[in-house]
Parts: sequence; structure tokens; C-alpha cells
Amino acid sequence: MEELQSLLHNAGFADIVIRDKDNSDEIIKSWNFGEGVEKMVFSAYIKAKRPKTD
Repeated sequence: MEELQSLLHNAGFADIVIRDKDNSDEIIKSWNFGEGVEKMVFSAYIKAKRPKTD
């Protein structure tokens, strides 16, 4: 999550909140990419603000 937060920050976003979904494992397993994929990725809610530019 730290890497994603850093990427968003570097892209100009602020007030970044990343929260994994309670049912993340089930969501990932439903993608049918193979056994154990849910241990490598997760599903999350992401909230961030991008300041207005003039």
C-alpha cells in the first residue's frame, strides 16, 4: 500500500486514504487467475484529492 500511496502522491494527489475491502480475498479469487493470487494483490477503496490547478 505504501508504494501505491507514494505513486498517487507523486502524481499530485493529497489526503490519500487506501483501505482494503473486507472481502478482498473473495473478490480476487472470483477473477479466476489461479490459486494464491489473493496473496499477491488486494482489492481496496481509494480516496484522494487532487488540488485544482489554474
